[in-house]
Amino acid sequence: MQVVLSKTSAVPLYEQIRSQLHDAIYSGDVGVGSRLPSLRQLAAELRVSILTVTRAYNDLVAAGAVDNVHGLGFVVLPVDAETAREHLSQALAEAALGVVRAARAARVGAPAVHDLIDSVWEEP
Repeated sequence: MQVVLSKTSAVPLYEQIRSQLHDAIYSGDVGVGSRLPSLRQLAAELRVSILTVTRAYNDLVAAGAVDNVHGLGFVVLPVDAETAREHLSQALAEAALGVVRAARAARVGAPAVHDLIDSVWEEP
C-alpha cells in the first residue's frame, strides 16, 4: 500500500494519510492483523513530521480501524462488513459527485458519461 500526499492540497497532510489508510483498511487492501509502518518509517518515507503521522494513526485508533499494540505497533482490527459497505458506498457517492461536476464543467452530457463508465467498467 502506498500513501500519496499532495502538499498543495487544502486537505491537511494528516487527513490525507488517515483517509488513504482508512480506505485501504475498509476495502480490504490492508488485511486484518496487518501492521502499519512505524511512525518514524512512514514519516521518513513521506517526508513529513512524525507528529503528522501520529495524528493520522491516532485518528485511526479513535475510529476503531487499528489498535496500538505494545511491542507490535499499529495493527489493523477486524472491520464490520456493514460498516465497510457503508464506508465504500459513501466513497463511491463522493467519487460520482466528482465525475458529475467534472462532466458539467466540460459540458458533457449524461449519456456520454454513462458510455465512459461502461467502457471503463469493461476494462480488466
